[in-house]
Amino acid sequence: QLPITRTPTAARARGPIAPSRPTSARARRPVPRHRATETTTLVDSSDDAPSTSAGVTNVRVRTLRDERDIPRVATLCSAVFKETAVPLPKDLAQDDLLRDVADFLETRYESAMIRDLTGITTRNLREKRRCENQTRAEYGRTRARATARELASLQRTRTSVDQLTTAQLREMRERITDEVELELDRERRAPSADHLRRSRSRQWMQLVADAVVPGGVATGLVSMPDEYEAPAPGTREIVGSATLQVCVPDAPLPPPFPTRRPYRSYLANVAVCPEARRVGVASKIIKRAERVSRLWGFTEMWLHVNVDNPGARALYEGLGYAVVGEDPPWYLDRRYLMVRKFGSRGVVVP
Repeated sequence: QLPITRTPTAARARGPIAPSRPTSARARRPVPRHRATETTTLVDSSDDAPSTSAGVTNVRVRTLRDERDIPRVATLCSAVFKETAVPLPKDLAQDDLLRDVADFLETRYESAMIRDLTGITTRNLREKRRCENQTRAEYGRTRARATARELASLQRTRTSVDQLTTAQLREMRERITDEVELELDRERRAPSADHLRRSRSRQWMQLVADAVVPGGVATGLVSMPDEYEAPAPGTREIVGSATLQVCVPDAPLPPPFPTRRPYRSYLANVAVCPEARRVGVASKIIKRAERVSRLWGFTEMWLHVNVDNPGARALYEGLGYAVVGEDPPWYLDRRYLMVRKFGSRGVVVP
């Protein structure tokens, strides 16, 4: 397995971290961050909450490729994840001291989330690029070997390439292509450990939704580095994100514990800022992730949703997802495990 780990080379958000919104109105206990940053899908009920996003236009879902966008994605996600923290009991929320302690923990939680999400996303994006370059280089070497064998056969017959007809050149190119395909097929049938590692690293994608938001997106903005320049009014801004990866979400124990269950397409860390809710941003991100999962060869997509997040669960059920499991009782923030199986037309298979 390839557990998602932190990396010291990730870009850090400099400067003091301040809460993205006033916290005195609702005191909360933070969710354990090791689960929020690795395999938890802390989804906001963006398509079921009251609409606060009139005027949001040109919503587009794309793949994150520029590392300069990572700090903004991390601050936005951490601010949204902080909203899903468990509130304090009413009798304790009236205590000023406990409220101050909760505000302090919430701020520290957001700071840790920004640091971890930035490191994880940066590390995975760089690893994916490196594995893609290695795969392309290996393909080039395989094709070069096949071409060299064809040229060697021409030399044995004392034939020059210039003497070949167009049909003969076409046949030679088809033989080279067939040889490369056979070599790649042998690698897929009996993959090496390095081939599996490259494949799983390439099957990672950070999806980002951007749109034009009247008044701009303020969620998480105070946690950005001092040198960050907010986009000009009327331009596209990041309003949501999600992580698509390949892992074993139904494993009895989390990584690094081994499991024999198969790897699955898994959507995690879906977040939509409050300024762009109730316009279908979350639904567009999920549908884009489903299309990519099918291109990767999967027939289903898995995700988690917190037990105390009924809005997000209703959103998923409306898109065809069904609950197939639940976290054990000893988990602090228990979640439902949901899955949608794709049919021939992308519908739910009973």
